[in-house]
Amino acid sequence: MKKIFLGIAVALLSCFSIYSQSSELITNIIKTERATCEQISYLPALYANKISEDDTEAKAFEILQNDGLFSSQLSASSEVTLSQACYVYAKALGVKGGLFYTLFPSPRYAFKEFKAKGLLPSQADPDMHLSGRDSLDLFNSCLEAAGGNE
Repeated sequence: MKKIFLGIAVALLSCFSIYSQSSELITNIIKTERATCEQISYLPALYANKISEDDTEAKAFEILQNDGLFSSQLSASSEVTLSQACYVYAKALGVKGGLFYTLFPSPRYAFKEFKAKGLLPSQADPDMHLSGRDSLDLFNSCLEAAGGNE
């Protein structure tokens, strides 16, 4: 249990050191019990230089939705599932995948790829909802897998 909390703390600290955006935004994400589409959009859009630090989460969601990372049926306030978050992070961070993810990039295969890479626990469910803290931890893990911390 201590390892999990230590891992989350390290992930959050590395997110803080990588980006210098408003701490209020990160604090709001951390406090969220169920992350929304717009909340998980901000960091990947910022990392991909699609938005500036002064832009809002809503603008980040709109840009990523226009890029095809979110279904047009989803709204910014929709609760995000684990498979959706995996897909958004994989596409935005340029995570390389296996055969099926390369041929059929989708939330299903992004989720399976992250499980295969050990970024998700074996008992993870693709339809489970993420907390804000879990979404930041997943983003950090994806960033490391993509080689963004080099």
